[in-house]
Amino acid sequence: MPTTSNKHTEAAKQVVCTHCEQVCEVGRRAMSVFCPHCRKRLILEDYKITGYHGVREFATCGDVVVERYGNVAAFIKVGSLIVKGRVRGDVIARERVKIHKTGWLQGDIQAPLLRVEGGAKLSGFLRIGQPPPVDRQ
Repeated sequence: MPTTSNKHTEAAKQVVCTHCEQVCEVGRRAMSVFCPHCRKRLILEDYKITGYHGVREFATCGDVVVERYGNVAAFIKVGSLIVKGRVRGDVIARERVKIHKTGWLQGDIQAPLLRVEGGAKLSGFLRIGQPPPVDRQ
């Protein structure tokens, strides 16, 4: 029996659009694409923040690590977030948020999973667990 290789699925991954919440298929090595549903740009990269980063909104389908001397002031929408430094702003994570013992986060968090180590500082409202389904009528 011949074996078939599906190069299309090997070279692609699925991400959720940070704008319209629709599932999109993107190349594994892509750094950004336009969402086929809402036509807005999706950032797919992972970020490591080591200095100050202040913007209105910071959105990526990838993961963000705020290092010990990193400082972010922004509304954040990410795949997952690890805080070892300082974050000021609301956070929406698709996977998880982890705050290390050196971390400081001031803002509301919405994520399926939250881990806070002893010594970490956290101030804000929490919505942990899967969000309710969105009615798209």
